[in-house]
Amino acid sequence: MVGSMISLPLAASLLENVEAQRLFAHPVCRLFGHPVYFNSHMLMMLVAAILMVIIFSRMAANRKKDAVPHGIDNFFEAIMSYLRTEVFQPALGVNADRFAPFLWTVFFFILFCNLLGIIPMEQIIELINYEFNTHWPVWGGAATGNLMVTSALAVMAFVTIHVSGIWQRIRVQMDPTLDPHHTGNDHFGAHGHGEILGSVGPDDERDVRIAAHPHDGLRHAHGVHRAPQGKIFPVAVVLGVFDYLKNFTPKVPKLLWPAVFVLEVFGSFIKPFALCMRLFANMIAGHLVLAALIGMIFIAENYVMRGSVSVIVVLSCVAFSLLVAL
Repeated sequence: MVGSMISLPLAASLLENVEAQRLFAHPVCRLFGHPVYFNSHMLMMLVAAILMVIIFSRMAANRKKDAVPHGIDNFFEAIMSYLRTEVFQPALGVNADRFAPFLWTVFFFILFCNLLGIIPMEQIIELINYEFNTHWPVWGGAATGNLMVTSALAVMAFVTIHVSGIWQRIRVQMDPTLDPHHTGNDHFGAHGHGEILGSVGPDDERDVRIAAHPHDGLRHAHGVHRAPQGKIFPVAVVLGVFDYLKNFTPKVPKLLWPAVFVLEVFGSFIKPFALCMRLFANMIAGHLVLAALIGMIFIAENYVMRGSVSVIVVLSCVAFSLLVAL
């Protein structure tokens, strides 16, 4: 009885385990004359978002009361700290903290969707409804196995990266003192121009005054740094966009610049598209492999072989599920 009950989903196509299942139609919204459906992947995204709001809002409230994390907060803060110091900062440098909230949000959203997709909701519903002999839609699935979901994440990343870059160049055009023409912490000490006497900080030169040293071999003190005049906003927008595109290939010979620029522009679109397709394909392929492995149990000839195959399949599915989720 149990064998026939569990084998019911295996008679259908393997794709039914990963495709979105329609739950109900929206009572008002229609698209090109057709009803708009709320499906299982939308439900899993909503559940993942609710879990994130609950968990991280609670963490933020706990930090206001006590700076030392406790309990489950340690687990999530350890992940966030590792991502910030080992992934974000080496890649983004001084801009890591600006983008950390966005990157944390995307990371945990994908992680939660992947983990929710592992829960065998179809089999659980079959077990619950077996005695009642009623049909229930599948309230589950991996939302990241939906091309529309991964495409939306790719578009968000693309827009965030390029809009923030363009906006930074516009701000520099409006206020040239924001241009990071000195890198690192070179304003903390003399660097060929004498002694730094400013007080605002190493990233702000509005009050930097230079004093020459007669024995440093560099007798060219240049007094106070005076910022050039900034552009008005409409002009800054045009120059900022041009400056951002020009910096796609900052150190390329002029003869090769057009070809390299075209390649870089195409690359800026191809990279998020490739990540979108990779996440989608990994989730689809992973769940298909898991379904195929489980199906091997029920094609065994007898119960002894089923028992032997089951041990191998279960261990393989556990190991493979970790790869799929992470």
